[in-house]
Amino acid sequence: MCTHRSLTPVLSATLILLAALVVPLAAQQEATPAEGTLRSIDAEGTMTPTAVDDFIAPLFAGYDAPEARYPVDVYVAQVYARYPDGRMTPFRVQIFVPQRRDAVDGVYVFSPGSTGMIGPCRASREHVAGIRWGLYRAHVLAMAGQGFVGILPDYMGFEDNTLVQPYFHAASEARVIFDALRGVDTWIRTTYPDRFARGLQPYRRVAAGFSQGGHAIFAAADRNLTMGGNLYLHGVIGYGPTTAVEPMLNLYPSLGPMVAMSYLSVYGRENFDPADVLREPWASELEYDTTRQCVGGMQGYYPHDDPTDLFREDFLASMRDGTLAETHPVIKRIFDANRTGVTRHRVPALILQGTNDIVVARKTQDQFVSQLRALGNPVDYRVFEGSRHDTRQIAFDEAIAWMRSLDPRDRPRQMDGPTRFDPEIDR
Repeated sequence: MCTHRSLTPVLSATLILLAALVVPLAAQQEATPAEGTLRSIDAEGTMTPTAVDDFIAPLFAGYDAPEARYPVDVYVAQVYARYPDGRMTPFRVQIFVPQRRDAVDGVYVFSPGSTGMIGPCRASREHVAGIRWGLYRAHVLAMAGQGFVGILPDYMGFEDNTLVQPYFHAASEARVIFDALRGVDTWIRTTYPDRFARGLQPYRRVAAGFSQGGHAIFAAADRNLTMGGNLYLHGVIGYGPTTAVEPMLNLYPSLGPMVAMSYLSVYGRENFDPADVLREPWASELEYDTTRQCVGGMQGYYPHDDPTDLFREDFLASMRDGTLAETHPVIKRIFDANRTGVTRHRVPALILQGTNDIVVARKTQDQFVSQLRALGNPVDYRVFEGSRHDTRQIAFDEAIAWMRSLDPRDRPRQMDGPTRFDPEIDR
């Protein structure tokens, strides 16, 4: 007993000392990473101009393919961003750095079109799995081969199997663009100190996007001053951009369930109940159906041609009549808060639209351009006769020329009027 009593103070002191050492270590391990910080980065190698040309050839089949002028160093990184619920989550970024002795022409950040809601559907998996969602890596590689730093981020949510992509959630899409720029800016200064001593700041920075990606880049334009910091955008390019949810649901209804799953996840059932939007069995099976397949599967699974087979009659009637604000006021607020581009953001825009687009009607795009111009935003609108939804190939040279016309010394202009954001909805 005497021995036990004599050890007690020693053990107590030892435990206190260990606790003092362990707590700071635990605190370090649980420290929340900042938005735009790198979680990891790996070099994939260097592609010669011939290798770039061979890789992009399928994307440009039927078009005049550009010939790469430079070898391209290829990397894949993970960068942190803030999910709508406040947690930090990583997203994957493909980075393409042209090898050239003179200054690069600029920085091209590309947001892809719809691919799905879960990890196996991330755009960065496309070339590995041999899937053809949009050949997005080939598109950005083609830009890098012409002398631009190419940045191709996935959307957030794909790296955590407890999350889904916050699909068509404007604030999340904008965060990915600016956090990708921040992550690459920090990394490139140390990896290429001779060429990028000041990071990406001296160069023109353009965010481009196809379809859903068009929604994302205009979300970034709306937040250019509040999120961009020193890495603000000099311009945006929309290839058949889809900037409003309601017209898309009416014209291309099979994407509606992904929107419903996203808004259920972000806003909660009390604000966005899929049963108020979708017919049965689509409403009750929504989570299972949208998290077991990617976009190609969903386009074949859900009613594709007639929205009356997918959406509730009262919802569809109100959406078509323009009376959602009266019949579904909270859902309408959510749709409006996630409509992008229609603020006085003053970011120059190039919009490239096909006349035979089956996702975004020409009339819808005309109206969007008119709204942008009415708000004082500079827009270059080019329409391609006979082209369908994807105008990236037919407009490749025009996009390059337009980007080179932007002055990297231009600074963002202050909005001179109220924004459209709803503080209770926009997260």
